[in-house]
Amino acid sequence: MTYLIEVTRKKDYGAKKASAVAKRLASVGLKGIESVACRTIYKLDGNYTLAQAEKIAKDLLADPVLETFTLAPKTKKGSYKVEVWIRDSSTDVVGESVRDAIAFMGYETPRVRCADAFEIKGSFTKEQLETAVKKTFVNEVVNKFSINFSPI
Repeated sequence: MTYLIEVTRKKDYGAKKASAVAKRLASVGLKGIESVACRTIYKLDGNYTLAQAEKIAKDLLADPVLETFTLAPKTKKGSYKVEVWIRDSSTDVVGESVRDAIAFMGYETPRVRCADAFEIKGSFTKEQLETAVKKTFVNEVVNKFSINFSPI
């Protein structure tokens, strides 16, 4: 089974990264940014129950003081969600480290991939956001990305 585990910094701890992402996008011409939230997504492919996936997220992937996690990530209404993944043809060193840690915890060794995710709200088009993302966060040789919008 495949689980997407999304880890989010708590509000007081993620503001600097979110601000840096907004500034970086603005530096390449994206205007109208209202808010940015930064997340990490872990894609676990393995023979796990929901309870086991939750335990892995709780015990390994999310720091309970600084972060929260969800196994059913959803985009806030009126926001774009940008996901930047390492291509399958490239080595995902974070994914490999997580895979090894999960095996060390005594679970079956999964296939793990890791992505950066940004939830961005503002007055711009998907095309404008895509142009800015390509200029700032994506090396198309190594990365693949998607942009989804959740209407109000």
